[in-house]
Amino acid sequence: MKKSNKKPAMILGEVVFALFLCGILLGISIYMFKSNDVSKTPYIYSFMKNMPDINRNIMEECYESGSCTSMTELPEYTDEYCQRLADFLVTVGDINCSSSNSIKTNNSIVSDGRIMNFRLANGVAVYGLVYDSNNNEKNKWQSTSAGQQYKDILIDINGIKNGYNSLGMDIFPVRIFRNGDIAPNYYKGEGGATPTGNETEYDGREDDEFFSYRIIVNSSDINSKETRTLSVLDANNGSSEFRGKVSYEEAMCLTNPSLYKEYFNDADCDGYEVLDACDFDNASDADIKKYPHLEDKSAFCTVEFVRPKGSGIFKIFGI
Repeated sequence: MKKSNKKPAMILGEVVFALFLCGILLGISIYMFKSNDVSKTPYIYSFMKNMPDINRNIMEECYESGSCTSMTELPEYTDEYCQRLADFLVTVGDINCSSSNSIKTNNSIVSDGRIMNFRLANGVAVYGLVYDSNNNEKNKWQSTSAGQQYKDILIDINGIKNGYNSLGMDIFPVRIFRNGDIAPNYYKGEGGATPTGNETEYDGREDDEFFSYRIIVNSSDINSKETRTLSVLDANNGSSEFRGKVSYEEAMCLTNPSLYKEYFNDADCDGYEVLDACDFDNASDADIKKYPHLEDKSAFCTVEFVRPKGSGIFKIFGI
């Protein structure tokens, strides 16, 4: 008996099931591409995570070249810092780190005179290290009332010609300190101070989605070449629900409120209590028994930028 070479066709139920499955996959794909985490956090995380190390390298290079008098401070003028920073990064297009009238802006001036200093290969644009010469802002660091020197910049994760061009959507304020530290910043629009010309406000210090931090206890062993993480603290300060990440404001207020106030003149840590494991000034006998490092200073608390949870399909399942 001859075998038939004809293959059975798909029945209607199988076709409907296949189309249903394709619809689910398409929906997940659209969700993934529309997710905020997919489009924003990788760029913000990379910039915030890597900048302190880059700043330390700039300090060392500047000191060794004789341009800087200290190994713990960035160059005195931000135009020099801007150029050194651009040299450490992978940039595309013009680098605008000069305040001369001949600067090539290529439509890169924000409406308050802030210029795009450079754009990274991943599309992130950096504004505010140097201002247009028509602006009275000098290329020097500003100082808080406590003497901390800083420069406020904006990072645009997709450049001025793309995206919403709106604070908290694709433009984020960042404060760089001359000691190399970097922190999310607040920005209050004062009549067209963003590329869109809209008066908007955004406080990255309170945002725990795109600027996420965790509180850790580091070893301070002088014999160790690198700091070592001993533990990650419960940022909820004793409540039942554990949170591994908090906003920059909460992280600083729970560990080092005095430094937070030095960095931001109007900082308010009311309502926060320093974590027991980080409170060296008011440690009780019970605290010292639980945290011996409070007495022998063998460890210290710090905050660390962390990547938020996953996106897309992984976010659906809470990963």
